[in-house]
Amino acid sequence: MNNWQRWLLAPQTHWFRKLLFQIHLWLGIGLGLYVLLISLSGSALLLKSQFYGWFEPKHINPPAGAVMLTDAEAAQRMAEVYAGYEIGFTFPSAERNQATYVVLNKDGKIYSHYFNQFTGEDLGITNPWPVKAVEWLADTHSELLLGRNGRKVNGVGGLLFILMSFTGLILWWQGRSRWYEGLLILPNSKRGLIWQLHTFLGFWALLLMLAWGVSGFQLGFPVLVDHIVDWLDDDLTDGHRPTSWLRFFRAVHFARFGQTAVTRWAWIIASFLPTLILVSGVIVWWRRVISKRLQGILPKAVRK
Repeated sequence: MNNWQRWLLAPQTHWFRKLLFQIHLWLGIGLGLYVLLISLSGSALLLKSQFYGWFEPKHINPPAGAVMLTDAEAAQRMAEVYAGYEIGFTFPSAERNQATYVVLNKDGKIYSHYFNQFTGEDLGITNPWPVKAVEWLADTHSELLLGRNGRKVNGVGGLLFILMSFTGLILWWQGRSRWYEGLLILPNSKRGLIWQLHTFLGFWALLLMLAWGVSGFQLGFPVLVDHIVDWLDDDLTDGHRPTSWLRFFRAVHFARFGQTAVTRWAWIIASFLPTLILVSGVIVWWRRVISKRLQGILPKAVRK
């Protein structure tokens, strides 16, 4: 049996697959916490606008016929409500059901609050802790709280993520007689449910994985990506750039396909796929490798 026949019929015995398995395994272990962080914080980006709507205290419900305070009355009331603060400036809302934005200054520090222009009440700070939390997660996702250097780290992470995805795709092949097992979750399969879940999610989420990895790499190293596009461009003078695939990946990455509540929540759920794939992979690795080694090391009394 030559190498090609072995790959088609019994890939598990092929040296190349064993090598790829080790690469895929250690990439998964090495990138595990990073993938977990990026996956969970990515969902925060999709929830950011919802968090503003849920927790930003700018929405008011004035009763029908309610009259807003006059400018003089509002200024007097603000002076009472915000005693001890210097009122910098205000932004009255153009919408009747939205509060006035007030900027305050105290001891050189700037604060922003919402003020009810009907009742003269302070509604609270413009960015309560849930909003701050989602903004922190969004910054963690985009730049790992490291500024521009964080984007470069994400670029390297995106490249390794692509490599891990491609090695996973090749490992997905189980042989000509069992190739379909990675496409479905079969109740009578010899493989365990967690192993099936790992291969199933990995295969069907491949496009999303590539989109996240490629666009992450582009955001981290935009100049390098431009050079790659130049290399792929047959004619640099025609004004046409072969970047449609990059635009598509960015649209997938930033959930720009439809702006309905259904699509947004579908994308939020999809953002947890890397976490599920990671967790299922760790469980398979633990059962197949670590658990067996522990059984050979630990005394029987401890194992029981």
